[in-house]
Formats: sequence, C-alpha cells, structure tokens
Amino acid sequence: MKAAQKKLPPLYYAIILHFLDGKTDSAQGVVQALSPNYGGYRLLTLKDVEEALATAKENGLLEEADFLMDEDGELRIDYRMTEFGRDMVQRYLL
Repeated sequence: MKAAQKKLPPLYYAIILHFLDGKTDSAQGVVQALSPNYGGYRLLTLKDVEEALATAKENGLLEEADFLMDEDGELRIDYRMTEFGRDMVQRYLL
C-alpha cells in the first residue's frame, strides 16, 4: 500500500462521507468520484458500492432520493444522507 493511501479513511467510510455535503448520488457516481484515490481497491466496484449504499440505507444513514433508468436500461438509484446519518458521521467518523 502506498504511503498516501495509508492516510485515506477506509473505503466504506469514504463512501458515506461522500454524501456529507448534502448532495445526492448513485453508486455509479460514487465509484467515479472515489476512483482517483481508491481506484486500486478491489472493492471499489459498482456491485460492492451498491451493496454498501443499500446497507447504509437499511441502517438509516442514507435514504433513496430518486431513481431512473439509465441509457443502458439499468436502474439507477440516487441516495442522500439522512439527518440521523449526518449526526452519526459527525459523532463517529469526523
């Protein structure tokens, strides 16, 4: 692991922190946004990020904000952080 990568938060934390500023995003957007820093991580795949987002939703950290069918006919779900999620992030991750 490179020295610069050692200072990065764990990937799951980075996925959650991606939503801290109140924006909405999908798994595709999260993968694209985190790729510059986490591109070498084998769990930074669309499937794994979708699973992380679904888990965060079930735990009340995120909620579904919107959904649509993309140009390939795939369902794209946008998420946003809940107030509970923001409180938990501020208490335990920052």
